[in-house]
Amino acid sequence: MPSLESYDYSRVSIIILTYNGAGYILPLLKSLSEQTYPLNLVEIIVIDNASTDNTLNLIQGNYKTVKIIPLKKNLGFAAGNNQGYLHAQHDLLVFLNQDTICHPDFLKVLVGKMLEDKSLAACNPNIVPAKPSSPIPIDRNVPINSLHLCDLSPYGYGRNRIIPEKHFFYTKLLSGCAFIIRRAIVKNLGYLYDDQLWMYAEDTDLSLRIHHLGLRIGAVKDAVIYHLHDRNEALKKNSLSLAARAIMNRVYIFFKNMETSEFYLFYPFLLLGGNFKIFEFSMPTIKKIVYFIPFSLFSMVCMLSASFRLNRFAAKKRKILRNRYTARFFIIKLVLKI
Repeated sequence: MPSLESYDYSRVSIIILTYNGAGYILPLLKSLSEQTYPLNLVEIIVIDNASTDNTLNLIQGNYKTVKIIPLKKNLGFAAGNNQGYLHAQHDLLVFLNQDTICHPDFLKVLVGKMLEDKSLAACNPNIVPAKPSSPIPIDRNVPINSLHLCDLSPYGYGRNRIIPEKHFFYTKLLSGCAFIIRRAIVKNLGYLYDDQLWMYAEDTDLSLRIHHLGLRIGAVKDAVIYHLHDRNEALKKNSLSLAARAIMNRVYIFFKNMETSEFYLFYPFLLLGGNFKIFEFSMPTIKKIVYFIPFSLFSMVCMLSASFRLNRFAAKKRKILRNRYTARFFIIKLVLKI
């Protein structure tokens, strides 16, 4: 990779969607204020999804240059981020979850990779998991020697991977946690996220649509962010409706992006993925075994329910397949690595 000092710096829009993010937003904005990238070329936009805590007051009281877009109601993750895209001014767009903290060189490396590799439609940073409840603050001076990313499994769900000794890796999945994308790509796609999905699997849908354009997605090691997300959240009893949405959305997005015959060929893999997704959670093996049967039954009910609602996405499916650059059965080959 050429020296980043040789690049002409580009203007960048950073979009952060927040909802009741009072416990996260100030550390994230502080880490952005400490970037080695020229801050006069960066606009920061916070889209507030109708928070009921003091998130907005915290931002207004501490970071007056941040552009705040308060929404009157919670539009969900997909539509909320789409609002950020509509308000952004620049050609390079960075989307960040509210529960992230950035290394000082994060933006410089991430933008640099996009300027270096024109074949990239979008790129993830190195998304390093961190414990939100840990009493030990994140030490951003500790070198990160492996590339942490979420890639697409053969069963249709995101799978966390750690790749040692790789500075860059082409991926199938663009994680919505943190990424950079070119405005021209979003224009070509027609929209960033599908509002109908509300939340979950919207990044998989975006990834598949990018691949249909014949373009590439990657992840770069030295652009580091720390993600404070609790991976076990989906197993909490009060999150069953969110878990159902995640399972059903996976069905919808593959239906959208596949020919009908391709979708039904792939459906058994989706079914298996719904059953075995539980083994991706961070918990003792014995708990995974105990939860496997009820989780599998729950997953199958959700998938069958989604199968009766596929027509909601039929028009978008026709448009995607009509405008694609890829060959027939491309997505099934991509996911299964055929």
